Amino acid sequence: MTNSTNDSFFGFLDELEIGSLSNPPIKPNWLADLLFYRYNRSVKYNENGNMLILDEAIDWSNFWARFVCYLSFLIGHGFGIFFNFLLLYLSLVKSSKFLYKKIHCLFANLAFCNILLSTGFLVYTFIIDVYYDVDSFNTLLNLNVGSHKYAFWPLAKQIIHTELVDNISLVQSFILLLLSLDRYLSLFDNYSATIKNGITAWIVSILPYFLSVFVFDLQLMSMALGINTALIVRFACFLIPNPLSLVLAVCAVVRLVQRPTCVRRKKDDLSCAATLLFILLLQLIEKFGLFLELLQNNFNFEITMGSREDDLTLNIFLGYLYM
Repeated sequence: MTNSTNDSFFGFLDELEIGSLSNPPIKPNWLADLLFYRYNRSVKYNENGNMLILDEAIDWSNFWARFVCYLSFLIGHGFGIFFNFLLLYLSLVKSSKFLYKKIHCLFANLAFCNILLSTGFLVYTFIIDVYYDVDSFNTLLNLNVGSHKYAFWPLAKQIIHTELVDNISLVQSFILLLLSLDRYLSLFDNYSATIKNGITAWIVSILPYFLSVFVFDLQLMSMALGINTALIVRFACFLIPNPLSLVLAVCAVVRLVQRPTCVRRKKDDLSCAATLLFILLLQLIEKFGLFLELLQNNFNFEITMGSREDDLTLNIFLGYLYM
């Protein structure tokens, strides 16, 4: 496979390139680009003139300094993987062999999704921030053009950058929407909380991944619809699930507080719905900040207050809120 084929298949580097070596540089246009692209970094060289990233000798003193600097992030992602494994185990234990409760299946699926997402963050942080200390995956691609290692980096970017971060973040939104829908439908007496058919459970579990990886994938939509239309569709997928989930969760919480049902079941349903509502509120704040940055990067959208002082105050506030 030639280098040009790798560029086209793994990441569409010709159209979507954002590396620091691009001329002129193109701004990040989606979540992984936005979260991990480092504007303040440049390519580093050793004393012999070789690029540090391509040199055989690694400066381990600098590596350990960076490792200590980013240790809190690595530990946070590691704890995220551990606790989601625990949630996955508890959710599966509560389901019997022949009778699956929908809420347990959905929480198990959410835990599995979070494990993938945390793994993507962990690997991405280690490779980009700690080991190589470069601005993005595209710098690794550009620096390795023509080398025997080049074929590895497009595949690594596709798996870590696109699938484990970009697409899995969308999977998370779809699963939270299904959780909110389940909590809302559980208010109705004729709604069955269990799944007796394991095939149905598997279909519901796989559906968010299928939609994110094959239907709403930015690269595939770019081929079919063009990059501008693909970005608009992706924006809609990014924005719609969270507010809709929030509305369903609020309705579930309010109705459960008002409805005189069995005390035991009411406590279980209410605690589950309230926890889900809290998660969705945090996600709403997170997605609003990411949405503003994506609008600014893709469509030159900016919020102004009418004066330079007010604009500076707003930027400082948003900077502290989303740092």
